[in-house]
Amino acid sequence: MIERVHLGGQSIIDGEGGGRRKWVIIVGHMTSRRTILGGVAATAAMPGFAQSSAASPEVAVVGAGAFGAWTALHLAEAGAKVTLLDAYGPGNPRATSGDETRQIRAGYGSREMYSVWALRAMGLWRKRQQEFGRNLFHPIGRLQMAAVAGKEMVAQGEVLKKLGVPFETLTPEEIHKRWPVVRPEGVGIGVYEPDAAILMARESIQAVAEQFRKRGGTITIARAEPGSGSGRLENLRLQDGGVLRAEQFVFACGPWLRKLFPALLGSRIATPRRDVIYFGTPAGETRFSYPRLPNFSESTYYGFPSLYSRGLKICPTNPDSNFDPDTDERIAAPHQLKRARDYLTLRFPEMRDQPVVATHVCQLENTTDEHFIIDKHPEWGNVWIAGGGSGHGFKHGPVLGDYIAKRVLGGSPDPQLEGFFRLKK
Repeated sequence: MIERVHLGGQSIIDGEGGGRRKWVIIVGHMTSRRTILGGVAATAAMPGFAQSSAASPEVAVVGAGAFGAWTALHLAEAGAKVTLLDAYGPGNPRATSGDETRQIRAGYGSREMYSVWALRAMGLWRKRQQEFGRNLFHPIGRLQMAAVAGKEMVAQGEVLKKLGVPFETLTPEEIHKRWPVVRPEGVGIGVYEPDAAILMARESIQAVAEQFRKRGGTITIARAEPGSGSGRLENLRLQDGGVLRAEQFVFACGPWLRKLFPALLGSRIATPRRDVIYFGTPAGETRFSYPRLPNFSESTYYGFPSLYSRGLKICPTNPDSNFDPDTDERIAAPHQLKRARDYLTLRFPEMRDQPVVATHVCQLENTTDEHFIIDKHPEWGNVWIAGGGSGHGFKHGPVLGDYIAKRVLGGSPDPQLEGFFRLKK
């Protein structure tokens, strides 16, 4: 059974985000049926895996972000006894899945497998938001702009056609006519995907955690590290000296993975920072807001329309680095503020003098090939590593959780997917 030793905690009630959640605090300040689409096999929602015969397996999941929370929920729904641990709590501002919004779209360049998963995820997001009783999925469309149609943009069009995903190719003049607030200077081509949407990030993770708790799962606020074991991990060490024992362990802790497993993952995952800038829209103006403006991206920038009056969101990307999710300050860098302002002036000139109303700093966990990592630890047969979201993991949350849970419970995956997600040498 899952056993907690020397813990002596307390309970709290957190009422943020609509429901009331009871979480256990251990250390308060611690830090197939197979569906074949376009030749790529994607595991269907429940069938397709040979399920384990073990009754109520006991699993500890470390990390309550997009990978961990969805995995814990699917494990609980499959009948497992699950403890979900997070150093700071579901939806906390240090998490990669923190802040307000994320994007979901089917366009993935030539990577058809992720387009297939994104389409499945869209349906699951709609279904889950009804189940959760929250409005988490906001259809808005996505406008991708470029000076020329590069190889990946051309390949993306071929994939979308193959999968029957609607999209339009637009000239600069057509972009400006459809969205007059966009000045397409320097743009040679636009690709518009009307079915793309905005996802509520922090609120979604809290909703998943709440549903997990309703399914009988335990949420524990604690910093956990792998303990001892030869061939199999026996327990997790907790910072207060306690331990947590389980039969299976899933480490799905995003940018903390490389800190927990430096020898294994230190050179396989980078954790670049992302500075997110929100510019206030003019008084009484709605043309920069949902649903009148789509999500947009080009080169080294992306952004969202103002949703729930939050402000027009601009994110200038930057090279891979190693941002520390525990200790680095979440204050937007001056040079990134300038880049965001310069882009705003270029692309949305009517917004050039609008003030910054909010900023946020998060981090990604980029793998070297930008594929997810979902694989067993090379030394512990009962430990799974699940991460490497590479900036696009959040949208796949419902599909990822289903896939990881089935792997943990003994399911036999599609070999092609297993190859994509394997820990590379």
